Amino acid sequence: MYKHLVFIIIITCSKFAFAKPINVDVLVEDGYFPIIINAEKQQGLAPEFVKILNESQSDYNFVLNSLPVKRLKKWVEWGEFDMLFLMALQWLPETARSSLKQTHFYVIAKNELYTLLENSNEQAYFDNLNTLTKAGVLGYSYRFANFNTDAQYLSEEHQVSLTIDEFNVVKMLLLKRADVGVLNNIAYQYFKKNNIFNMDLLYKSNKPDAIYDTHFLVNPKRSKITENQMDELLNSPTIKPKIKALLSAYGVTSSFTENK
Repeated sequence: MYKHLVFIIIITCSKFAFAKPINVDVLVEDGYFPIIINAEKQQGLAPEFVKILNESQSDYNFVLNSLPVKRLKKWVEWGEFDMLFLMALQWLPETARSSLKQTHFYVIAKNELYTLLENSNEQAYFDNLNTLTKAGVLGYSYRFANFNTDAQYLSEEHQVSLTIDEFNVVKMLLLKRADVGVLNNIAYQYFKKNNIFNMDLLYKSNKPDAIYDTHFLVNPKRSKITENQMDELLNSPTIKPKIKALLSAYGVTSSFTENK
C-alpha cells in the first residue's frame, strides 16, 4: 500500500513538473516599424518585451504575431486573439471595445506634431492646422480630423497624405512634401537615439495631437490569462526590473515610472 501511494505521488508530481506552459496569442500592430516591431527580423520593443516574459517564468508562453493595422482590426472584430500588445481602446472598432479587459499597467503614447525648423520655430505656426499640409500613417486616427481614419476624407478635408509608417512621415517632412508630420513619441525617440534621421532639423508643437494610455487588452472570451494575472506577472520581482530597463532604453514612459 505504501509503495502504491509513493508511486501515485511520483506520477502526480511528474505531471506537474512536465506541464506545458499555456500559449497566449498576442497581436501587435506593425505600423510603428521598426520601433515596436520589425517583423522580418523580430526586433523591437514588442519582441524584446515578450522575450523577457517568456524567459522569466514558465506558466505562460507568449506568442507574438504582427499584423498591419487594417488586418489587425479585422482580427479584433473576429475575436481571433488572446491579447493585444499595448494598444488604446480608442484605436479599435467601437463594436469590439466593450468586451475587452485592460491591464492596470500602461505605456504613454503621444501623437506629436512636427514641422521643419526652417519653416518656423514659433508655436503659432501650429495654430491653424487647416491651412497646412500634413503627413500621417494609413489607418491611424488623429484628433485634428475627429479621429476619422478614412483616407479620402483625410486627404480632401484635412490635406493629409498617408504613408505606411512613421519612417516615411519623417522622410516626407525632410523632402518638403508636407508642412506638418504626425509622429508617435516612441518613434521620435527611436529615430533620434539611433541617428536614423537628424531630428534636430524638426520643430515640435508643445501641444500633442493626442495622448493615449496603451494597455495590454485581454480577450476574456478566449484568453487563458486574465488582465489581473497579467498585471501580477508584470509586477513580479523577476520581471518588473527587466521591463523597466527595457522601457527606459526605448525612452518610453509607463505606469512603472508614473506611479512610483
